[in-house]
Amino acid sequence: MSIPKLLPFLLTALAAAQDPGTTYRFRVRGLDPHQAHELEARYDILHSANRDGSYDVCVAPEDKDEFLRAVPQAVLVDRGRPYAQIVAEQQGPLAPDANYFTVAEVLQKMDQLAGLYPGLARRVDLATIPGAAKTHNGQSLWALKVSDAVANDEDEPAILIVGQHHARELNAPYMVIQAMERLLSGYASDPTLKSVVDGCELWFVPTVNPDGVDHVWNVDSLWRKNRRNNGSSYGVDNNRNYATLWGLCGSSTTPSSETYRGPSAASEPETQTMAALVAHVRPEVYLDFHSYGQEVLRTYAPCATVNPTIAAFLQRYVDDLRAPMTYNNRAPSGSGEAPEDHWVRSGTLSFLIEVGTSFQPVFSVTQTEEARVWPGIRRALTAWRPAVRGHVRSVSGLAPLAATITFAPGLFSHGEQTVARARDGRFGLWLPLGTWQVTFTAAGHQPYTKTVTVSAYDTPQTLEVDLEPIWSAAALAKQGSDRVGTTTQLTYTSAGDGGEAYWVALSGGTTPGIPLNNRTIPLNLDGILIASATPGAVLANNVGILPASGQAVAAFAIPPIPALAGITLYAGGITLGPGYASQVKKFSPALAIQIQP
Repeated sequence: MSIPKLLPFLLTALAAAQDPGTTYRFRVRGLDPHQAHELEARYDILHSANRDGSYDVCVAPEDKDEFLRAVPQAVLVDRGRPYAQIVAEQQGPLAPDANYFTVAEVLQKMDQLAGLYPGLARRVDLATIPGAAKTHNGQSLWALKVSDAVANDEDEPAILIVGQHHARELNAPYMVIQAMERLLSGYASDPTLKSVVDGCELWFVPTVNPDGVDHVWNVDSLWRKNRRNNGSSYGVDNNRNYATLWGLCGSSTTPSSETYRGPSAASEPETQTMAALVAHVRPEVYLDFHSYGQEVLRTYAPCATVNPTIAAFLQRYVDDLRAPMTYNNRAPSGSGEAPEDHWVRSGTLSFLIEVGTSFQPVFSVTQTEEARVWPGIRRALTAWRPAVRGHVRSVSGLAPLAATITFAPGLFSHGEQTVARARDGRFGLWLPLGTWQVTFTAAGHQPYTKTVTVSAYDTPQTLEVDLEPIWSAAALAKQGSDRVGTTTQLTYTSAGDGGEAYWVALSGGTTPGIPLNNRTIPLNLDGILIASATPGAVLANNVGILPASGQAVAAFAIPPIPALAGITLYAGGITLGPGYASQVKKFSPALAIQIQP
C-alpha cells in the first residue's frame, strides 16, 4: 500500500462531517424492464440485470427512505466506504486491488509515458483550453496527447478517448491508460499503429471526474457524481449534464439523486472542459469508457428523434466496434450524455462502451477485460474514416474557417452539424451511403453547396473549400457592335478593390472552366486565354492595377478579317492578389462576344 493511498484516511472524518453518509446499493427482484426504466429517471439503476433477473440500484443516503417506500422489496447488499480502506482491510485472491489508479497515479502514468516517449507523448492541462474550467475542488482535467510531432498543433485528424465520467468506475480509466500505452509501445514495431500516430493527433483523458475519484478513494467507494455543493447534498451526474437534449429523459431534477442532471445544461466544469476540448481539436472519433455491462451504447438517447437512415449508419459502426470485443449493444440510459453531444454539436462519431461486469473487480479481471476490449479500440483507430475530409478557408487571406457543415436531404431533428477546426479549417464529415448536397457556411461568407456521392464506408474523399466573403460581386460589361474591324470596350468593375491587380481575359469557351478548389472561373485555359495574359497582345489595357473606383476599361480591337465572322469568344474579368486563395479574389461571369460580319 503506497503512502498516497494511506494518507486519505486522515480526511475521512472531515468528509463525513460534510456529507450525510455514503451511497447505498440495493438489490431488487420482481422488476420488469419497464419498471426498471421508470425508476431510472430518479435512481441509478445498474442497467444490466443480474443472472437471477434482479437489478442493482445505487441510492444516495438522502433518498434511501423514499426509495424503500417505492420499492419495499429492495435488499441492502452494499454500502460505500473509502476504497483505500477496502483495499487495506481485505486480503486474498478475491480482494479489491490497489492497482487501480488514484488521480495522482493517473498523472504519474502520463508523466512516465511522456518520459519514455518524449517525441510522441505530452501531458496537457485541459484547463488552459479556452472555455475549459477547473473542477469544484480546483483540479484540472489532464490529457495525454500522442502524435509524431507532439509539441506542435499539426494539420491532422484528431481522435479522443476518455474514461471515468462516473467516479466509482475504477476499471474504466484502465482501458484508456492501456490504449495509450499500447499505442506508444507499438510505435516502433507495429506499422499500422505507427501510421495512426504519424497521421493523427490522439488525445487520452483517463479521468474526467477527478474530484469524484478522490471521494471514492477517501470516503465512498460507490460515489458516482462530481462534487458540486448542492446545499443539502453533493454532486451532479456529469454524463447527464451535456447540452444536447439536456433533461429530456433518464435524469433527475433532485440534487441528491444519483442521476441529477445539474441546475442547467453544461453547468459543470467537467462537461465544460470536455466540450471545450472537443471544440478545440474537433475529433473525428470519440470513445468513452464506463462500467459496467459489456455493451456498446448507441449514440442517441431513447427519447431522441432519429431518422432510420442515421440510425442504421450509426448501428453499422456500433456493430463494427463491438464485434472484436464480442459485446452486446443497447440504447443509452438517458439524454445529456457525452457521445450524443459530441455527435450533434461537432459531427464526431461517438460511442460509449460499458466494460466489465462490476465497477471494481479483482484487478486481474480488469486486465483480462482490457485485452478483450483493445481489438475494438484498435479497429476504431485504424479502420474508421469519414466520408469526406478537407479544409474550409476564406478566399480572403487564406484564413481557416470554423465553418459549419450540414447535408441534405435533411435527416436530423436536433440541429446536428459538423464543425471545421478553427486553427486550420480541417473537417471530417461522416455521411451514410448515397448522394448528398453538402453545404458549408461561415460567418461573413457566402455559403457553398457541393454534391457528394458516398459509395463505400471508410474511404474518404478530399474536398478543399474556399468560401468567398460577403462582398460586392465583380461584373463585366461591353460596349460596341462586335463587328469585324471595330473595337469592343470591356468595362470590368470590382467594387471596393482599388489598388488590387486585375486581368480582363479572353477564351474560346467557358466549359469546363478553370477550377480553383470549389470555385470555377468560367473561362477555359486555352491558347486564346494564354495569349491574353500578355498586356496588349490581344486586348488593350487588360492587365494592371484597379484605380480607386475599382473600375477599368479594356479594349478588344477585332481584326478586319471577314473569316472571323461567326466566331464566339468569351471575356471575363479577374481580380488578383497574393493574399487570396489561388491568388484569385473575384471574377466576373463570362460575357460572350459574337463576332459579326
